[in-house]
Amino acid sequence: MRWLIAFLIALLAGCGKQATETPAVGRPIPIPHTRTFSVVERDGYRIIDLHANIVTWGGAANGPEQRVRVVLVPKSVKAPALTGDLAGAVMVRTPVERIAVNYGGSEALLSAIGAADRLVAVGGTKSYDDAIRERVKQGKIGQIGYGWHSPPNLDVLLAAKPDVFLMTIGDPAHADAMHRAIAMGIPVVPVFMANESDYLGPVQYARLFGMLTGRERQGEQFVAMVENGVDQVKRAVAALPRRSVLSAWWMNGDTWMVTVRGAANRLLEDAGGINVMRRPDDPRLDDTMQMASETLLTDGGKADCWLWRDPISKRFGDQRFLAHMRAWRDGCVFAADGGVKPGADAFDLFERGALRPDLLLRDYARMLHPELRGWPATWVRQDQRAGNSTGVGHGS
Repeated sequence: MRWLIAFLIALLAGCGKQATETPAVGRPIPIPHTRTFSVVERDGYRIIDLHANIVTWGGAANGPEQRVRVVLVPKSVKAPALTGDLAGAVMVRTPVERIAVNYGGSEALLSAIGAADRLVAVGGTKSYDDAIRERVKQGKIGQIGYGWHSPPNLDVLLAAKPDVFLMTIGDPAHADAMHRAIAMGIPVVPVFMANESDYLGPVQYARLFGMLTGRERQGEQFVAMVENGVDQVKRAVAALPRRSVLSAWWMNGDTWMVTVRGAANRLLEDAGGINVMRRPDDPRLDDTMQMASETLLTDGGKADCWLWRDPISKRFGDQRFLAHMRAWRDGCVFAADGGVKPGADAFDLFERGALRPDLLLRDYARMLHPELRGWPATWVRQDQRAGNSTGVGHGS
């Protein structure tokens, strides 16, 4: 009952103008590419402002923008009073030693900076990382549910006693659980990787996770590695002719999910592609949208290449339809279905894809440009059922 009373008090206190609506005072720390968080430093601690509209998959933003101000205070520094521009802020003492997450991408990013051993709660048993998955099965790491599907199990979260909960919010309705967790005394840092409009935006969370864990150098190194990889691919394709591309996978019946804007579209373009389904960018709309088969034939039938499946999308087998698609006839059809552990229901693309746009960009470049197919493939591979190829497996 006490947590309910605390939650109601916090809710009433937040009915006025929030402190996060005005910038915090301090020395700004530049964080390029991201639009979901900013950092200022003062008096030996850092103030992080995180904000985003939660956009549903294939849909639009629903509900108010989510805003949270977080104060990262080193354990060696006296904690500031949460007054003035810190009123209502969440305080996290750093470096954190016990971390809860509800998204595989956060697990992967913690692994990348060498902090995965601090996990005390994750979404479930679908981790691509064998060591993390085994610790979950052994009961050494709690299961709070994945953020894309449900709000976190607060009882399990409380029992895990995290120093911080890195919470991905997959649905606007789940935001209430974030406020409840904060009212219960759990420091929550929302993770808005999926709401970035620049494909290098999610990568910048390595810097934030580094600040939280005391592994800033490792976070900076990770960001530099990815940015360098992106630059190498962009230089390689700069002199090559651009090719038209369709990114669409079959949902069911007459419905396809199609990439039309945002970070997903920019990856195609920076790989040397021209998205035949391009729509104007809008941060309140998802990168994908549903389309009918007729639209796909009319607008996408002449695309040079076609990215047509991810690891869990359904196979489409209407040969009469496929015969009208140039990419199918020419054999330039690719599937993003690499890096799968079927026995664990785990998918590397869904964990690392947003964090390693350098690898995804390389995959797209080798799809679009036959002269680059000597490059190694990470997730995107040619579907040999297309064109005059034989067999049902995958090639290069």
